[in-house]
Amino acid sequence: MKTIVFVPIQDYFKSRKHIWLKLLIPFLIGVTTLIGGFVFDFGDIKNISIIFSEFVSVQINIVAILISFSVAIITILISADNKNIEQLKNCPSNDCKPINGKALSLFQVLLSNIAYNVIVEIIYLILLIAVVLIKTLLPVALLKYIIAVCIFFIMHILFILLESVSQMYLTFWSEK
Repeated sequence: MKTIVFVPIQDYFKSRKHIWLKLLIPFLIGVTTLIGGFVFDFGDIKNISIIFSEFVSVQINIVAILISFSVAIITILISADNKNIEQLKNCPSNDCKPINGKALSLFQVLLSNIAYNVIVEIIYLILLIAVVLIKTLLPVALLKYIIAVCIFFIMHILFILLESVSQMYLTFWSEK
């Protein structure tokens, strides 16, 4: 049974060309962070645990703000009564693959970017909360891997958000 929560993620991956680029760069940054975590000395177990706790705490705050920002973008997009929005709804996108044989409009592309981003942000927030709850049970070496995964997620979220903000900017620009 397909759940409605993951439909935007499925549509996002079905419709985007070169999706691997949007995943590769955050992955490389995460791997670099992991390598740096093993190469550089961050002190004893207590020091690493403190750094990890502060990092996760900051991430929770950042992701909560990003979720609010993304939901605000969706609200602006849906509620805007603007000729530019109407043009987006009627203009097919050449940058995305069709879904179910139907070309996406520029409006659908923008909306799917933002919806995908909100869902990934919420999944990441749930992951962070789970990490906070079980961090005392985890070995220190595993914390470095978790930080690398966190770096991957936050970089991926920021890249998609940057793309969405750029699209919103172009939406309300007076010239095409």
